[in-house]
Amino acid sequence: MNSYRRIQVIAGVYLLIYIAALYFSTGVQVGFKLDSNQLTGYVSCGLLLAVIMGSEFGKRLRIKKLFSILILVSCLIILGITRFNVVSFNEAFWYFILFVRYIPFIVLIETIIFIFDLD
Repeated sequence: MNSYRRIQVIAGVYLLIYIAALYFSTGVQVGFKLDSNQLTGYVSCGLLLAVIMGSEFGKRLRIKKLFSILILVSCLIILGITRFNVVSFNEAFWYFILFVRYIPFIVLIETIIFIFDLD
């Protein structure tokens, strides 16, 4: 698997984990809660999903590098809104905290490898 595909797969896994974190940490048996706190998280997940889907259509190397940077920025946006408490969570978020906090750094490393062709 090449670096570009790894970036897409890791970002897709990050998206699924973050949606699961939003779903399970909104309250007891509430499910998807679209108030002002959670809506920011879902919109940022939609942004990441759109970038991942758009990255499938990149054919040239320059476009692939641009999309890898956009995927990285989208993952860092999700990390930022989580880190600075823009999205509120309850105690169930602690099950996902390691994944949500550290997967963007894996995407960062893979993006650096892809852009500078270190693979």
